[in-house]
Amino acid sequence: MGLKDLFKDVTDLAKESIDSIQTEIALKKEEQERLRAEMDQRIKAYTATLVEQLLNPVDAPASSLINAGDDEVVEFTRNFCEQLLLPANSPAATKIDMYPYEEKALKNILKTFPTYNMQEKFLFQFKDSKGQILLLTTSNFYFKIQFPENLSFFAVSSIPSEKLFCLTINKGDEDCALLVNAITLITTPAEEIKTIDIITLTEYLWRLTNNDFVIDDAQVDAFIATKLDPTTREIVKSFLEPDEKLVYFAWGLGSLVSKKFITCTNRKIVLYDRDLSSKKSFPYDQILSLTTQPSTVSFLDLSLTLGMNPNDMEIKTTDAIETISILYAREAERVIQIYNAHKPQGGAPTAPDQSATGPSQTVTATAEPAPEDPIAMIEKLAGLKEKGIISEEEFNQKKQELLAKL
Repeated sequence: MGLKDLFKDVTDLAKESIDSIQTEIALKKEEQERLRAEMDQRIKAYTATLVEQLLNPVDAPASSLINAGDDEVVEFTRNFCEQLLLPANSPAATKIDMYPYEEKALKNILKTFPTYNMQEKFLFQFKDSKGQILLLTTSNFYFKIQFPENLSFFAVSSIPSEKLFCLTINKGDEDCALLVNAITLITTPAEEIKTIDIITLTEYLWRLTNNDFVIDDAQVDAFIATKLDPTTREIVKSFLEPDEKLVYFAWGLGSLVSKKFITCTNRKIVLYDRDLSSKKSFPYDQILSLTTQPSTVSFLDLSLTLGMNPNDMEIKTTDAIETISILYAREAERVIQIYNAHKPQGGAPTAPDQSATGPSQTVTATAEPAPEDPIAMIEKLAGLKEKGIISEEEFNQKKQELLAKL
C-alpha cells in the first residue's frame, strides 16, 4: 500500500469517526430534548393540579385574605413596613420584600412571572435560599416552588387574590413551612429563616386577615421588643424613662451581631456601642439638625439593592456633632422621618425626608464631609463583604485603590 492510499484510509477513518461522534451528539441532544419535553409536561400537569387545589380548598373561609380596598391595603402595607417591619430588621438577611421597598425585587419578578402586570399593587414577596417565591399583590398571588420529582425544576403560576383565603407559617425544629389555602407550598430549613421574619410576616398576615390596619405607638413599642434578643432588650430597656416608648431600632448595617446599634424613642435617639457598653443620647429638643448623605463607600454600585447603600447620618446639637455610619439609606431616612414627627414644635427645620425610590441624598443643606481615612474605608468595605453586599473582587479592587492613597 502506497503512502497516498494509507493517507486516504486514515482520512476516511477520521471522517467516519467524526460522523459517528456527530451522530451520537445529535442523538443525545434529541434524547435530552425529549426528556425535557416530558419533564415540562409533568411540571405543567403538576402545576395545573396544584392551581386547581388552591382555587378550590376543602374548607374555604367565608372571605378572602384581602377584603379591603386596594388603596387602603397599600397604605396599610406602607405603614406596616415603616413601623413594624423595618425596626430591628436585618435588610441584608431578611427573606421579605415589602411595599414601598420592592424595587430590588421587581427585576427578577418580571423574569420569573411573565403574567405580572406593572399596574398591580405590590404588597410583599417572600423568597427563600432555594429560589422559591411567594408574591402577593392586590390583584394576584404568584408562586414559584420546587417541583417535587426533581428539585432542580420549578412550578410557576398564580391565582387571583380573591381566591387566596389564608396564608400561614408553621415553624418546626427542622423545617419552616408556608401554607397557602391549607396546602404546603414551601418547605425550607428552619435555620435559614430568621425568627424576626416569621414574627413580622405572621403579624402582617393576621392584620391583613382581620382588617386591623391601625398601628399605635404602644403596639410599635411592644412589637419591637419581641424582635430583640433578651440581652439587647434589657440594654434598650435601660434607655427608657417612664412612659417613654420605642419607635425604631436598627442594627449596624443590618448585622444582628453588629458592635453598634441605634434606637429611636418618642423622645430621643440613642447610639449604643456593645463593645464599650457605652451610649450617646440625643434628645429631640436638643438636636439642631439631622442630615444624611451617601456614605464614602457608595462608590460601589449598590443601587441594585435600592435603599441598602450605606449612609452617613450627622446629628448636630448645641454641644457636638456626631456622625453615624452604621445605617442603610432606608434606615437613615426612617430615622429622619421619626425625628421630624417627634421634634418639638418650632424646632430647627429640616427638609422633607427623601423617598426610598430615589438615590440617597442630603436631607438638609450641609457642608461636604472631609474624605474618610483609607484604612477606615477598607474596614467598612470588609464589613460589607462579610455581609455579602459586595463581592470579593469588588473588595480587592477598591482595597488596592485605597492602599495606593496611603
